[in-house]
Amino acid sequence: MNRPFDSLPGGHQTMLLAHRAMVRDLGRIALTAEQLSTAPDDARAGALKEYVDKLFQLIEHHHEGEDEFLWPRLRDLGANNEALTLMTNEHEELSKVLHTWHEVSKRLGTDAGAAAELAARTAEVRDHLATHAGDEERELLERLAPALNAKLWKGFTVHMRKTAPGWTLRFMPAWLSSVAGPDERTGVPAAPVARLFRGWLEKTQRAAFGENY
Repeated sequence: MNRPFDSLPGGHQTMLLAHRAMVRDLGRIALTAEQLSTAPDDARAGALKEYVDKLFQLIEHHHEGEDEFLWPRLRDLGANNEALTLMTNEHEELSKVLHTWHEVSKRLGTDAGAAAELAARTAEVRDHLATHAGDEERELLERLAPALNAKLWKGFTVHMRKTAPGWTLRFMPAWLSSVAGPDERTGVPAAPVARLFRGWLEKTQRAAFGENY
């Protein structure tokens, strides 16, 4: 079942953009780490390590919000149990590879073999995340759809904003905007903030990704 982007609740739109941005960034991290494995660059390695930490926090917060707020409330509303079990199981599996990936990234700049390992680990995380995002997007439109409503999406949005690390308040709008098409701007929260920090985000990403930006 497919629905036009602009027909979805705002929280659902934002989720789709977040998935897209996560997968895109993982691809750029993998390419950059592979290049660093053969052509070390201390400045690039330091910037990449910082960006990996940011992305790790974003993905963790995204999944924690679903595990702590969205899935439990859907269970209370009688949503499809098989679909919810699939979501929680995939989160558990993804969490394992995600934490290993993050730990490897911390060795950039101090361990000659870290860049090559990070490239491989990033590809693994990207595969897991892309699969999970696809499953989640399908389930939200199919088996979980009967229990979803505007009130629940609004509550989820408020929960995510209240529990987000402070630095994400300027990062997230610009980050989501960077992957939104012309007809998807309604999925970007705080549009003025996105415009204000667009240049800062680009500078941050160019420092981390170089030619892979």
